[in-house]
Amino acid sequence: MNKFFWLKIFLVYLFFSGCKYKSSNTRFSGEKSIYIEVVQNDTLAPQIGPLLAHKLREHILRRGHFDITSNPSKGDLFIQVALRNYTKSSEIYDPKDTIIAAGFRLNINAEVSLSNRNGKLLIDKALVNEKVSVLRKDSLTKPLDRQALLSLSESLGKQISQLIENFKW
Repeated sequence: MNKFFWLKIFLVYLFFSGCKYKSSNTRFSGEKSIYIEVVQNDTLAPQIGPLLAHKLREHILRRGHFDITSNPSKGDLFIQVALRNYTKSSEIYDPKDTIIAAGFRLNINAEVSLSNRNGKLLIDKALVNEKVSVLRKDSLTKPLDRQALLSLSESLGKQISQLIENFKW
């Protein structure tokens, strides 16, 4: 009985002591909050700007190195993203119907800039490229562009957050 009591005490201690973990990464030199400016969409991709901004916030918060602020005066770092060169090209053709494409490839480029509170550019227009493919269900339906744009913004947001966190300051 005495062994079980000490085992319970040890497990409770272990549970409560592990809750205060903080990253000891000192690369960011005290700059902990990021303000994400409105994504500039210079493409014909419908509504990809807000989708990308949401996914970028999600990935930055998930990684845990930075906090996101909605007030520019409280931000230590500022991210500007401009979307460029959205292309949609046919990729796969159905052997029974060679006129209508069965799949498409979507490609988009993003220019990412990061500056600090003093206006110093830390990242100046780094180019991030992402590609995604989308298929038709059958020859009578259109491919779901919304699903492809969600996938495109998900992977582009992940690449941008990794670029910011892994950049050599």
